[in-house]
Amino acid sequence: MEQWEQEKRWREEDRAARQQAVADNTLALASHNEHLRTATGVSYLTLVCHEDTWTFMAARAFGQWKPVWTQSTRPSSILEMLYAPERQESTRFTSDPNLPPGRIKKLGTVSDRAGLQQVLLSGLNLTQLLGALHEGTKENDTATSARCSRLYSKLVEFVELVNPDAEAGQTTGVTFRIDDSVDATHVSR
Repeated sequence: MEQWEQEKRWREEDRAARQQAVADNTLALASHNEHLRTATGVSYLTLVCHEDTWTFMAARAFGQWKPVWTQSTRPSSILEMLYAPERQESTRFTSDPNLPPGRIKKLGTVSDRAGLQQVLLSGLNLTQLLGALHEGTKENDTATSARCSRLYSKLVEFVELVNPDAEAGQTTGVTFRIDDSVDATHVSR
């Protein structure tokens, strides 16, 4: 009986710790809404990140994504669906990100750029990403909650640089990179 009581206490402690971790990752709604309002006015942003990072964010925001995709628009005709069946999967988006050819570019295979890609995001895409990541911060899975929180905060770093009162067109085409690195002085070779 004592063992059962101890295990029950441990389960309750684990549950409380998990709930606290999720609560720590959850962001205030008022500041989230302000970030969405600001992001909506962005004409476009060039986001550079690892393709796994983009796949995680895009799957959350748009419903489905595969790392090999370099575009996401739905087929324009039934003929395209019949003769390009590999593209049929791209029609199952919960929200069409409308990323036509050329808006996602895989960066070279040079070791420092391997796996990176650049994605041209509109303000609409940016708000969809922010919204999906904000919702993800509330998930019970602490790893997903933490990833969503971190990626949300990285996108917010860009949004907080935006000045809605500035004259339009001054900074069109900003490149923002999600690429946390280790200080090279601490790397042993």
